[in-house]
Amino acid sequence: MKLKQDFVLRKMPGMNLVIPAGDNIKTFKNALVLNDTAAFIYERLQQGLGADEIAEQMTQKYDVTKEKAVEDIARTEDLLAEGGLAE
Repeated sequence: MKLKQDFVLRKMPGMNLVIPAGDNIKTFKNALVLNDTAAFIYERLQQGLGADEIAEQMTQKYDVTKEKAVEDIARTEDLLAEGGLAE
C-alpha cells in the first residue's frame, strides 16, 4: 500500500489524528482518528514497511497472533484508502 504524501500523524492523550499538511490542507478538510493499533500500523506504512514486516513487529509488541495482525493491517489499509489517505 502506498500512502499519500503530506499527511501527518499527531498523537495526543487518548487520540491519534492523521491530518493534512502542505498542499493537502487546501483540498482535504477532514482528519482521521486512529486507535493505537492503527496508528502503529500507519507509522510503519509511512516507513515503507510491508504487511509481513508490520505483522512481525505487531506480534512482538502486542499479544496477537500473526494472523490477527494481518487482519488488523488489512482493516487499517482499507480504512486509510476509504479516508483518501492511501492509493
